[in-house]
Amino acid sequence: MSLRIPGNEALSLENIAARLASLEETLIYKLLDRSQFRRNQGAYEPGKSQFLPPEPVSLFELRLLHQEKLDAVFGRYQIPEERPFYTGLPEPRRHLGSTQGQLRISDYDVVNVSGSILSAYSRFLDSLCVAGDDAHWGSSVEHDVICLQALGRRIHFGGLYVAESKFLENPEKYSVLIREQNELGLEEALTRPEVEKKVLDRVRLKVQSIQSISDPNLRVLVDPELVVGFFAQAIIPLTKDAEVRYLLQRPLR
Repeated sequence: MSLRIPGNEALSLENIAARLASLEETLIYKLLDRSQFRRNQGAYEPGKSQFLPPEPVSLFELRLLHQEKLDAVFGRYQIPEERPFYTGLPEPRRHLGSTQGQLRISDYDVVNVSGSILSAYSRFLDSLCVAGDDAHWGSSVEHDVICLQALGRRIHFGGLYVAESKFLENPEKYSVLIREQNELGLEEALTRPEVEKKVLDRVRLKVQSIQSISDPNLRVLVDPELVVGFFAQAIIPLTKDAEVRYLLQRPLR
């Protein structure tokens, strides 16, 4: 679960950027760990979980569902940026009190883009992992769940806190767009190419740096441009999508 930033500091762009950079680094490590296993396509095929009695869904689906059920009981989804992939999860038995902070919506699922995250990640696995089957299905789906949670946290944190911070920077401009429910206008207002380039450059450098001390005889090395492309084509657009969703639902009073 995420570290909460108290008081007015929570929405400063400096603190938000630092938190996003931290989440980004965690995600990179997790993706590189998943790349150490083959694609293991069978782990994602319904009916091949090897569960007894047999289950109609895949091993991956079972692993994600059971993890989210456990996390729900422990209160994970009371945290705004922790959005689940499944619905109908158990009610939390651990109650964290108010987690809303300075966000202006109470239903965090209005920004939930978990379905799109799962689709993008599944496509990315075809490039991230070596094709074939190494029989490590359990480890593969365990790492998938860890990656998906890191992805969701990074994207939804940006969707919530970056959106609110940008609104506060220019409330007049954003208020007009919100009243008009102008999705395209909001997306254009939120887009900052120079910031996106800085993120991509930082991701490239981090992947290079992390792998610089790795022994290629012991670990699979990933082309940094592959991870950069995933950020450019999936993570940044999905974060922006979540930001637009937040602003469309943000009350103006």
